[in-house]
Amino acid sequence: MTTETTETAKPGERAALLAARQLIAEGRLAQARTALDAMRDGLTARSTDTLGPLTLLGMPRKLHAAFLKLAKAEGDVIARIGLQYTLVPEAERIIRHFRIDDATLERMVAQTSRPVPRKIHQIWIGPRPVPVAAAAWQRHAEATGYDYALWREDDLRAIGIYGHAVFQSLLDEGDYPGAVDVARYLILAKEGGIYLDCDWYPASMQAAFHTLLPLVGLSALAEQTPRDLAGESLLFTNSFIAAPPAHPLFDILLDALPGVMADLPGAPAWWVTGPVIFTLLARMTIVTVPDKGFVAANLPRGTEMRDVLETASHPGPSGLLIGWKSW
Repeated sequence: MTTETTETAKPGERAALLAARQLIAEGRLAQARTALDAMRDGLTARSTDTLGPLTLLGMPRKLHAAFLKLAKAEGDVIARIGLQYTLVPEAERIIRHFRIDDATLERMVAQTSRPVPRKIHQIWIGPRPVPVAAAAWQRHAEATGYDYALWREDDLRAIGIYGHAVFQSLLDEGDYPGAVDVARYLILAKEGGIYLDCDWYPASMQAAFHTLLPLVGLSALAEQTPRDLAGESLLFTNSFIAAPPAHPLFDILLDALPGVMADLPGAPAWWVTGPVIFTLLARMTIVTVPDKGFVAANLPRGTEMRDVLETASHPGPSGLLIGWKSW
């Protein structure tokens, strides 16, 4: 980033970024690169106000993401991998907000032998209709002997989640992904069990979680795309989490949220409430990572139901999840 003396954000930066992204969408890639290079050369100390907090490359996140979009459009595999790998904040800006000591680390490790309750949790808030996957997971739970809960707004109010300041602030901003991140941690801390995002569909109505996982301690899926977080590349998704109740990880994470969000204003949910913060804390303890075949398939958004069911008819020996957004 340049060190210009001006301390005001350029009002045209957001418009310039949108124009560059439009050029990429139109296939005018050389012009898009010229526009993005000019933006990078003209950054000021206040560019983060409009373009987001800095990534490991020292670029505001939204500009970094535009360069990644361009690399994908150009078919530049090397650039794409490098830009994906570094599209994260400096890890210390998150880790320093964890209130954790040796005794707490020992308590987290002690959770490894504690059983995970056989209950599936899903959350759906906001105006969109509940995805069809929720009813499928309820049937799966009944078929495999699990309890099931679909948490809606009234359910979350009933257990006090609307009283959580970070949850409420994210909801007020219309940040549903961030609010749902917070809600899942609060539910798992209180009840334990298995949390699933609503963009998973069951790959099998017969295979149960306990037949494919030990269901003790903390379990989470590894993301396919590595990220440079504190010198390690493993990134967990928080779209599937299994945990016993009262696992200390959730209290530590929830306590850290206000400081992290203040330190990284304008950061996306996947940095400050989702996979990045979850990973940096989870990597301090013991996590069971399912076999890669646990995710039987990832289908394009809007795939027809018949094709989803066809995929579910041959999930593989360890397949239980199909990634699919029906909305």
